[in-house]
Order: sequence, then C-alpha cells, then structure tokens
Amino acid sequence: MRRQVWLILGGLAAGVALVSLLAFDAGYVLIQFGQYRLETTLVAAGIALLLLLWIVRVSFRFLSAILGLGPGVGRWLEKRREDKASALLRETLIAMFDERTDTVVQRLPKLMKGDLFSDAERVKADVWVLKRQLEATAKPDQLKRVWSGAKVELKQAPEMTAHYANQLCRLGRSKDAELELQALSKRGWTASATHALAQINLDDAPSMVNALTELSGNRSATDVANGLVIAKAQLLPKGDAEKTLIEHYGKQPAPFVVTALGTIGVKKS
Repeated sequence: MRRQVWLILGGLAAGVALVSLLAFDAGYVLIQFGQYRLETTLVAAGIALLLLLWIVRVSFRFLSAILGLGPGVGRWLEKRREDKASALLRETLIAMFDERTDTVVQRLPKLMKGDLFSDAERVKADVWVLKRQLEATAKPDQLKRVWSGAKVELKQAPEMTAHYANQLCRLGRSKDAELELQALSKRGWTASATHALAQINLDDAPSMVNALTELSGNRSATDVANGLVIAKAQLLPKGDAEKTLIEHYGKQPAPFVVTALGTIGVKKS
C-alpha cells in the first residue's frame, strides 16, 4: 500500500514537472517523407505515439482472440523446433546404422547443440565421432591430420590415445604407435593400449617396462599387468619370450597374447 502511494505521488510530481516544462516550451516535431510534411508539437507527437501503441495492442488482442494466436504461436514454434530436432535425430541414427560416417560427423554436432543431451552425453558423442573418423582413414597422413585436428581434451584421454595407436598400427606406422604408447605409459593404461602394444616390436622395451612397472605400483589394474608381460617378453630371447607368453595365455587366454606371440616370432626370426 505504501509503495503504491509513493508511486502515485511520484507520478503526480513527474506530471506537474512535465506540464510546467511544456507550458514554457511545447517543443517542435517535424516529420518529412518525400513530398509529405508534418509539423506538430512534442505533446501532440507523444499523445499520437501512445495512441498508436494502444491501437496495436488492442488489435493484437483482438486477433489473438479470434484466430487463437498468442500462446498458440509459442506452442507452434516449440512444436516446430521439436519436429526439427526429431527429424535430425532420425536422420543421424539412420546414417549411423548405414555406417555413413561422414554424414554422422556432419549431423551429430548440430544434434548435440540442442537440449536433448547432457554435457556428459555430448562428450561421449565427440568420442564416438573421433573414433569413427580415425577408423575411416586409409592413409597415415590422413590419420595424423584427423588426430591433430581433434579436441585436446579428447586426445588426452588414455582410451582415445590407445585407439589412435591401434590405428597407427593398422596403417603400418608402428614406430609412431610406440611413441604414443611410451607417452601413455607414464600417465595411464587401457586394454586397447595392451592390444596395440602386442602388435609392436619395441625399439625401447626397457623404457616401456620401467614406465609400466611404476604404473603398476600406483594401481592394481589387470590391463597394466598384461602390458607389462608383453613388454618384458620383448627383452627375452625368442624361446623364453614365447614360453612367458604361453604361460600367461594359460592363466589368461586373451587374443592380445596370441598377437604378441606372432609379433615376437616375426621379430626373433
């Protein structure tokens, strides 16, 4: 109640001040458009503007009541946005099922901009896109360009680095893959890294053994232990290396051990 009183008093004071000002000088407004010319006072121009705004507001309410506009327009726009998002989602999924990686890569970022997914889900989508891009490459230079253009936070993830190393092995760049794994072994290790290591004839097996030994002391992970077995086997003569890997296969029959046996055989022959 007190607030309303102050508003009324303030409005009256402002009105008195405005009237006093206009009584001293009513102002002058000139509007010219082409050959047409309109001259009036500031008071008349202000009244005309307020009247125009009132007519527009009344007309909009009248049309809203007759045509069902107003809230209906907002609902229509929201429905239109939802339909577009649904169509984009459907097209992206179809492209994903058809393994059209280029199409998915183009559409997925647009889809992630909406409010359908959380931040964590957007990160997963970025990881999926980068993996598909790496797997779709056919030349080492193309693979390296895709990797260099990826987001830094994605490349720092151990699983993604290991995946990149596997793709380097796929394209015959085992030396580059070893460099990636050597760097990875100082901060983390994954099953995918073990799979990549099994495909490489290490140039610097002692460094890999030392890094994985230190890493295994900080955490109890099967993946680190498996990588350490493969790295140590490359320090041994062929017979001892094969025996070590075969014994490990007896304890843990995994495909990476078979791959490592083939790599050891090629290296030692």
